[in-house]
Amino acid sequence: MPAQKDNLKPRKPGRPRGSKPNTANREQLINIALSLFSQQGIARTSLNAIAREAGVTPAMLHYYFNSREQLLDVMIEERFLPLRARISGVFGDYPDEPVKALTEMVRTLAAIAAQYEWFAPLWMQEVIGEMPVLRQHLHERFGDDKYHATLAMVKRWQAEGKINPHLSAELLFTTLLSLVLVPFSRMRNDERLARLTPEQIVSNALAVLLQGIGPASCGSSAR
Repeated sequence: MPAQKDNLKPRKPGRPRGSKPNTANREQLINIALSLFSQQGIARTSLNAIAREAGVTPAMLHYYFNSREQLLDVMIEERFLPLRARISGVFGDYPDEPVKALTEMVRTLAAIAAQYEWFAPLWMQEVIGEMPVLRQHLHERFGDDKYHATLAMVKRWQAEGKINPHLSAELLFTTLLSLVLVPFSRMRNDERLARLTPEQIVSNALAVLLQGIGPASCGSSAR
Protein backbone atom coordinates (compact mmCIF):
# COMPACT_ATOMS: atom_id res chain seq x y z
CA MET A 1 0.00 0.00 0.00
CA PRO A 2 1.57 3.31 -1.05
CA ALA A 3 2.44 5.73 1.69
CA GLN A 4 0.06 8.63 2.10
CA LYS A 5 1.41 12.04 1.24
CA ASP A 6 1.72 14.62 3.98
CA ASN A 7 -1.10 17.14 3.57
CA LEU A 8 0.82 19.90 5.38
CA LYS A 9 1.87 22.76 3.15
CA PRO A 10 5.55 23.70 3.05
CA ARG A 11 6.38 26.41 5.60
CA LYS A 12 7.31 29.76 4.18
CA PRO A 13 10.84 31.03 4.79
CA GLY A 14 11.42 32.87 8.06
CA ARG A 15 10.38 32.27 11.64
CA PRO A 16 7.08 30.46 12.27
CA ARG A 17 4.20 32.77 13.14
CA GLY A 18 3.75 33.02 16.88
CA SER A 19 7.28 31.84 17.67
CA LYS A 20 8.99 33.73 20.47
CA PRO A 21 12.31 35.53 20.05
CA ASN A 22 15.38 33.91 21.52
CA THR A 23 15.96 35.80 24.76
CA ALA A 24 19.70 35.17 24.74
CA ASN A 25 20.08 36.62 21.25
CA ARG A 26 17.97 39.63 22.17
CA GLU A 27 20.04 40.33 25.28
CA GLN A 28 23.25 39.96 23.32
CA LEU A 29 22.07 42.46 20.73
CA ILE A 30 21.20 44.98 23.45
CA ASN A 31 24.67 44.50 24.99
CA ILE A 32 26.36 45.05 21.64
CA ALA A 33 24.23 48.14 21.00
CA LEU A 34 25.17 49.57 24.40
CA SER A 35 28.84 48.94 23.73
CA LEU A 36 28.71 50.72 20.37
CA PHE A 37 26.62 53.56 21.77
CA SER A 38 29.20 54.10 24.50
CA GLN A 39 32.08 54.13 22.01
CA GLN A 40 30.73 56.41 19.30
CA GLY A 41 27.47 57.88 20.57
CA ILE A 42 23.87 56.89 19.93
CA ALA A 43 23.31 59.40 17.11
CA ARG A 44 26.27 58.02 15.15
CA THR A 45 25.34 54.35 15.56
CA SER A 46 22.93 52.82 13.07
CA LEU A 47 21.05 49.54 13.32
CA ASN A 48 23.14 48.27 10.41
CA ALA A 49 26.32 48.97 12.38
CA ILE A 50 24.93 47.02 15.33
CA ALA A 51 24.00 44.13 13.04
CA ARG A 52 27.51 44.05 11.54
CA GLU A 53 29.11 44.05 14.98
CA ALA A 54 26.80 41.25 16.10
CA GLY A 55 27.42 39.23 12.94
CA VAL A 56 23.74 39.04 12.03
CA THR A 57 21.69 40.33 9.14
CA PRO A 58 19.83 43.64 9.41
CA ALA A 59 16.63 41.60 8.97
CA MET A 60 17.44 39.61 12.09
CA LEU A 61 18.02 42.79 14.09
CA HIS A 62 14.74 44.24 12.78
CA TYR A 63 12.99 41.08 13.95
CA TYR A 64 13.74 42.13 17.54
CA PHE A 65 13.70 45.91 17.12
CA ASN A 66 11.69 47.60 14.39
CA SER A 67 13.68 50.82 14.61
CA ARG A 68 16.49 52.45 16.51
CA GLU A 69 13.86 54.34 18.51
CA GLN A 70 12.33 51.06 19.66
CA LEU A 71 15.78 49.77 20.58
CA LEU A 72 16.38 52.94 22.59
CA ASP A 73 13.05 52.52 24.38
CA VAL A 74 13.97 48.94 25.31
CA MET A 75 17.45 49.99 26.40
CA ILE A 76 16.06 52.77 28.58
CA GLU A 77 13.34 50.60 30.08
CA GLU A 78 15.39 47.47 30.75
CA ARG A 79 18.91 48.73 31.34
CA PHE A 80 19.05 52.43 32.14
CA LEU A 81 15.98 53.03 34.32
CA PRO A 82 16.82 50.28 36.86
CA LEU A 83 20.25 51.87 37.34
CA ARG A 84 18.75 55.34 37.53
CA ALA A 85 16.33 54.11 40.20
CA ARG A 86 19.21 52.54 42.10
CA ILE A 87 21.06 55.87 42.12
CA SER A 88 18.07 58.06 42.98
CA GLY A 89 17.00 55.59 45.65
CA VAL A 90 19.97 56.73 47.72
CA PHE A 91 18.29 60.09 48.29
CA GLY A 92 15.10 58.39 49.36
CA ASP A 93 17.11 56.50 51.97
CA TYR A 94 18.80 59.64 53.34
CA PRO A 95 16.50 62.63 52.67
CA ASP A 96 17.77 64.55 55.70
CA GLU A 97 21.41 63.45 55.66
CA PRO A 98 23.02 65.10 52.62
CA VAL A 99 26.60 64.07 53.42
CA LYS A 100 25.54 60.45 53.83
CA ALA A 101 23.37 60.62 50.69
CA LEU A 102 26.12 62.12 48.53
CA THR A 103 28.70 59.68 49.89
CA GLU A 104 26.47 56.72 49.08
CA MET A 105 25.73 58.17 45.65
CA VAL A 106 29.45 58.25 44.86
CA ARG A 107 29.82 54.64 45.95
CA THR A 108 26.75 53.54 44.03
CA LEU A 109 27.91 55.28 40.84
CA ALA A 110 31.33 53.64 41.14
CA ALA A 111 29.80 50.22 41.70
CA ILE A 112 27.59 50.60 38.62
CA ALA A 113 30.46 51.92 36.46
CA ALA A 114 32.66 49.01 37.55
CA GLN A 115 29.92 46.46 36.80
CA TYR A 116 28.76 47.89 33.46
CA GLU A 117 31.59 49.02 31.20
CA TRP A 118 29.22 50.94 28.93
CA PHE A 119 27.77 53.12 31.69
CA ALA A 120 30.51 55.71 32.21
CA PRO A 121 31.50 56.25 28.55
CA LEU A 122 27.84 56.37 27.48
CA TRP A 123 27.24 59.08 30.07
CA MET A 124 30.27 60.94 28.67
CA GLN A 125 28.95 60.66 25.13
CA GLU A 126 25.47 61.78 26.10
CA VAL A 127 26.36 64.63 28.44
CA ILE A 128 29.37 66.10 26.69
CA GLY A 129 28.52 65.09 23.12
CA GLU A 130 26.81 67.39 20.67
CA MET A 131 23.81 65.10 20.06
CA PRO A 132 22.47 63.83 23.41
CA VAL A 133 19.88 61.34 22.10
CA LEU A 134 19.49 59.52 25.41
CA ARG A 135 18.86 62.72 27.36
CA GLN A 136 16.30 63.82 24.80
CA HIS A 137 14.45 60.50 25.00
CA LEU A 138 14.43 60.62 28.80
CA HIS A 139 13.17 64.22 28.75
CA GLU A 140 10.38 63.31 26.35
CA ARG A 141 9.27 60.44 28.56
CA PHE A 142 9.71 61.91 32.02
CA GLY A 143 10.07 65.68 31.68
CA ASP A 144 11.99 67.72 34.26
CA ASP A 145 10.13 66.72 37.43
CA LYS A 146 12.98 64.67 38.90
CA TYR A 147 15.50 67.37 38.04
CA HIS A 148 13.49 70.09 39.78
CA ALA A 149 12.84 67.85 42.78
CA THR A 150 16.58 67.26 43.10
CA LEU A 151 17.33 70.99 42.94
CA ALA A 152 14.69 71.65 45.58
CA MET A 153 16.27 69.05 47.87
CA VAL A 154 19.74 70.59 47.55
CA LYS A 155 18.39 74.08 48.23
CA ARG A 156 16.51 72.79 51.26
CA TRP A 157 19.73 71.27 52.60
CA GLN A 158 21.43 74.62 52.10
CA ALA A 159 18.62 76.54 53.82
CA GLU A 160 18.85 74.14 56.76
CA GLY A 161 22.61 74.73 57.04
CA LYS A 162 23.45 71.10 56.24
CA ILE A 163 25.67 71.78 53.22
CA ASN A 164 27.73 74.67 51.89
CA PRO A 165 25.41 77.55 50.94
CA HIS A 166 27.88 78.70 48.25
CA LEU A 167 27.40 75.52 46.21
CA SER A 168 25.43 75.80 42.98
CA ALA A 169 22.53 73.36 43.17
CA GLU A 170 22.50 73.18 39.36
CA LEU A 171 26.16 72.08 39.27
CA LEU A 172 26.44 69.87 42.34
CA PHE A 173 25.33 66.60 40.77
CA THR A 174 27.09 67.28 37.47
CA THR A 175 30.27 67.81 39.47
CA LEU A 176 29.72 64.65 41.45
CA LEU A 177 29.02 62.58 38.34
CA SER A 178 32.14 63.97 36.69
CA LEU A 179 34.34 63.08 39.65
CA VAL A 180 33.28 59.45 39.38
CA LEU A 181 32.42 58.72 35.77
CA VAL A 182 35.16 60.65 33.93
CA PRO A 183 37.94 58.52 35.50
CA PHE A 184 36.01 55.31 34.80
CA SER A 185 35.49 56.37 31.20
CA ARG A 186 39.14 57.30 30.64
CA MET A 187 40.91 54.54 32.57
CA ARG A 188 40.03 51.94 29.92
CA ASN A 189 41.65 53.96 27.10
CA ASP A 190 44.33 55.98 28.87
CA GLU A 191 47.34 53.96 30.00
CA ARG A 192 48.24 56.70 32.49
CA LEU A 193 45.02 55.91 34.37
CA ALA A 194 44.84 52.19 33.66
CA ARG A 195 46.02 51.20 37.13
CA LEU A 196 43.32 53.14 38.93
CA THR A 197 40.98 51.03 41.02
CA PRO A 198 37.32 51.75 41.79
CA GLU A 199 38.34 52.27 45.41
CA GLN A 200 40.83 54.98 44.41
CA ILE A 201 38.22 56.75 42.29
CA VAL A 202 35.73 56.71 45.16
CA SER A 203 38.34 57.91 47.65
CA ASN A 204 39.41 60.79 45.42
CA ALA A 205 35.83 61.84 44.67
CA LEU A 206 34.89 61.86 48.35
CA ALA A 207 38.03 63.77 49.32
CA VAL A 208 37.27 66.52 46.80
CA LEU A 209 33.56 66.51 47.56
CA LEU A 210 33.75 66.54 51.34
CA GLN A 211 37.10 68.19 52.08
CA GLY A 212 38.00 70.30 49.04
CA ILE A 213 41.51 70.63 47.65
CA GLY A 214 43.07 72.81 50.34
CA PRO A 215 45.31 71.43 53.12
CA ALA A 216 43.44 69.38 55.71
CA SER A 217 44.40 71.90 58.38
CA CYS A 218 42.47 74.66 56.54
CA GLY A 219 39.14 73.01 57.17
CA SER A 220 39.78 72.52 60.86
CA SER A 221 41.19 76.02 61.47
CA ALA A 222 38.21 77.68 59.82
CA ARG A 223 35.79 76.14 62.31
